[in-house]
Amino acid sequence: MVFGFGKKKTVKSSATHLGQRKEIQVDEASTILKEIESPLISKIVEDAKKIKNEIKINQEKIKSTILQLESDDLNLDDVDKNLRTVVSRGKDSVVSTIKKETTTDVIEIRRYEDAVTLNGDVSQMLRRMGDVLGLNTRVMHVFARKYADKLKDDIARLAQNRNSLQILVNDYEDFKSKSENILNVGMKIKKLKDETDQRTKRRIEALAEINETQKIMENLEREMASLKSKNEYKEFLEIKKKIDLLENEKTEIKNKINYQFSKISRPLSKYSYVSSFDKPMKKLMEKLLLEPYNVISIQNKAPITEILQAVTKSVLAGNISVKDSQKAVEQIEETINRLDEFLALKDAHSNKIAKLEQDLAIFDSQLLVEKEKELAKARANLSDLESSIKKLESEISENGTLTEKHKHELESALGGLHGTKIVVKL
Repeated sequence: MVFGFGKKKTVKSSATHLGQRKEIQVDEASTILKEIESPLISKIVEDAKKIKNEIKINQEKIKSTILQLESDDLNLDDVDKNLRTVVSRGKDSVVSTIKKETTTDVIEIRRYEDAVTLNGDVSQMLRRMGDVLGLNTRVMHVFARKYADKLKDDIARLAQNRNSLQILVNDYEDFKSKSENILNVGMKIKKLKDETDQRTKRRIEALAEINETQKIMENLEREMASLKSKNEYKEFLEIKKKIDLLENEKTEIKNKINYQFSKISRPLSKYSYVSSFDKPMKKLMEKLLLEPYNVISIQNKAPITEILQAVTKSVLAGNISVKDSQKAVEQIEETINRLDEFLALKDAHSNKIAKLEQDLAIFDSQLLVEKEKELAKARANLSDLESSIKKLESEISENGTLTEKHKHELESALGGLHGTKIVVKL
């Protein structure tokens, strides 16, 4: 037999009998818990007082047994001297430790915290008595068997009382844990309600903004339709068409110029490597090779002519190798001679464009452009608002589902403690 009296696992069995229905607000959960807590603590204190008295009786019985052991010589006269010493020491250790534990006053129970303290004190008492008896098991069982059996029974009864005390403590700790969970669930419901209220308010505001935006769009569409119905707008569109058609003419001129310069692209390109022109002229030559249409102008006529004449001289001098130098020179001269023709074509085209662009002033197109921009902005805003409302509605729905879930949790947990069917009103 081994002496050991540690904490035993306690199992509490309880059944809740739900009675009449009780409706509460979420905020009233804490009040209900206080109503439950007060009688629970009172009952625990009263029960703990009874258990404390039983513990005192247990102490007295154990002390009586230990005093008998203390006065018993255990018939050690015929025992080997060394063994007698070991037994005496073991006996003294058991008597000393257990006598101390059983003569210690236990705390008076006036409040719940006293019950917790008593539970801890008795647990320590049992541990220390169990330890000393465990260390001296062989001594007690061989030389003090009747005391060992008696102590085992008395300490077991003390342990039972300690277990009863532990059940009381566990009951209240379980209540506190459930209370905290209930209050946490209540806080979650309140938080969800606040979030739902805020999102509902934002949704109403967004719906109002959608109505306002739709009115703005309708007004803009009417104003744009009114502008487009004017004769000036129709004339404006006709002029725009003419300008667009002139783009074809520009392309023809551009192709004509590019074709002419493509004839001399080889000598012009080779000359760019040997040219002694300064940086601005070289830059002009590079542009001439890339896009002659854009370079040809009244301002650039003289430097272009200078470049082409320099290429001619370089071809004639043999500084540039071409397949047919005579033909190359003729094509360069032809290009120089056609510069005025190209300038005239470009100038005539520019004048036509300028005249038509002046005619565009018949209608204030910028006003229409601004209204189109405003309409596009309003449409984008409307789309954002509609997306925002969908998101808010989804979040409100999710909050509603979570709120219902927490509501049932709260009703079930609180009803289980209160013994009444609790209905939480949201």
